[in-house]
Amino acid sequence: MDVVASLQETEIPLVIEPTVGAFVKLLEPHRAEIEGVARKTFKYGEAERHNLDVYYPSAEAIANGPVPVLFFIYGGGFSTGTRRFDPPLDLGYTNLGAFFAKRGILTVIPDYRLVPEVKFPAPAEDVRDALTWFLANTASVASAAPTPSFPLPTKPALFVMGHSAGAHLITSLFLLPSILPLGSPVRAALRGLIPQGGVYRFDFENLITRPGLLEDLYGSKEKALELMPIALLQNADKEVVQSWPETFALVSEHDPDRLKNICDEFAKALEGRLGKSVKHEVMKGHNHISPYWALYSGQGEEWGEQVAEWIKSKA
Repeated sequence: MDVVASLQETEIPLVIEPTVGAFVKLLEPHRAEIEGVARKTFKYGEAERHNLDVYYPSAEAIANGPVPVLFFIYGGGFSTGTRRFDPPLDLGYTNLGAFFAKRGILTVIPDYRLVPEVKFPAPAEDVRDALTWFLANTASVASAAPTPSFPLPTKPALFVMGHSAGAHLITSLFLLPSILPLGSPVRAALRGLIPQGGVYRFDFENLITRPGLLEDLYGSKEKALELMPIALLQNADKEVVQSWPETFALVSEHDPDRLKNICDEFAKALEGRLGKSVKHEVMKGHNHISPYWALYSGQGEEWGEQVAEWIKSKA
């Protein structure tokens, strides 16, 4: 975490290279253990990017019974991102899958389609389809596990975590019954949402995303403002709000100030609609990029331990 602490900048494009470069070196000594966690790839749809990786807990990690399921939806500004990077970055996200699997949580990382290939709501629909496919194919997922009689129930306790653009997608998905109906099996299985560092409100005078991206994603500024998560939350029907699951919202200590303000605004707006407090914490010492690269590095893993414990308490 020394490199993160030494960075004077918090703007996301400026911290990516030094942050990733530092953690690649810290992860490398743990390569054998990370890659030793069983992983299986499944196809959840017809598009080239409709793939997901499942990371399986060991028999020892799940000795106490049925295993909870964590979906992770990565970020990348809606135009980049992959569930599995090429070398020398190939431990990125693989480390996350291994970290939570080691703690008894079956972890799933899907790819989804990106701008400019598609516009919203297609990326959120891909997340929905990955979740739906998984719940309909738990027997196939369980049978592919290296552990005989893998204890994955047909109706597992489901948790969905999203970072940055991924946080935007998961909050949008669960606020749009036109995409995810109120009677969906996904809503029924969901036990918790874990949005982290999401751009829930768009300020076109002070953008966090690159200029023109939101128009590429939504088609126009007007549509972006209509469908941004904070607007969806404010305008959501009572039934949608009542269906909202337990939430553990996170933001990094060294995220850009305006992003921290947006995350705080969303958490408070969610509390206002729910009429109860929402778990909302800061990942100490982290910038926008570092939390996920830190897992399995031996540094900055505290937030991951907290999430794992929270999942187990809600499962």
